[in-house]
Amino acid sequence: MKKRQLKFIFALTFLSCIIWIVGEFIIGELLNNFAVSVVWAIICLTACCAYSLWKCPRNPDEDEETSQKQHKEDK
Repeated sequence: MKKRQLKFIFALTFLSCIIWIVGEFIIGELLNNFAVSVVWAIICLTACCAYSLWKCPRNPDEDEETSQKQHKEDK
């Protein structure tokens, strides 16, 4: 893995943990409902995974090679 990909993964994990903890705190203080807490955890996990798959940094070396091959084929 590239350094850029690791930074993205760690930043996304940190941010999602902060959002999850804040949400759990609010749920605990205002609602005190276990079912809502479980649903909140599932939503946070799903959103984190979906965003990670959508915005994950690609390997720039592979993208560059693919672009060069396509450019040569076009000529």
